[in-house]
Amino acid sequence: MLRVRLETLIASNSHILNPNIIYPGDVLCVPGLIHYPCSIVLRPVVAVPFGTGGVAYVNFAPRGGQAVSFMATLPQPSVFGDFDIYLGEIYVLDIGGFGTQLFPTSENPPTWSARVELPTVVSIPPNSQVVIRPSNSLTGISSGVILQAIIHSGSCHL
Repeated sequence: MLRVRLETLIASNSHILNPNIIYPGDVLCVPGLIHYPCSIVLRPVVAVPFGTGGVAYVNFAPRGGQAVSFMATLPQPSVFGDFDIYLGEIYVLDIGGFGTQLFPTSENPPTWSARVELPTVVSIPPNSQVVIRPSNSLTGISSGVILQAIIHSGSCHL
């Protein structure tokens, strides 16, 4: 299953005159999917303490679908204001965002990590954005992004 919308598939295969009639041997172009597994460096977008950085790892989820794992060395969220947690989020074009809370290890500064499992109907296309931001767990207020990356089809490395 490719999880590509029919309209997108038709638009990417203009050489097929009638999309309702596909013959054996017809070549279909599947648009814009990134190769898996994929890892990408999350870069700071604001001033951060020395040693702050992270990665996102995109792969197939254990229960089907796709997943994004976040791992970042970050200071306590309170360094950025009245915040007590970090959120890892992925924004998929034309669909929206998915996110989860990151959890720290015992080191100082901690490594924060979590995994976001996407619904099976969602595929991660190029130009999806992965971010980490501080948040307040009591008020629900989040800060601006501190680490981010755009997933380009050629930017995934392993």
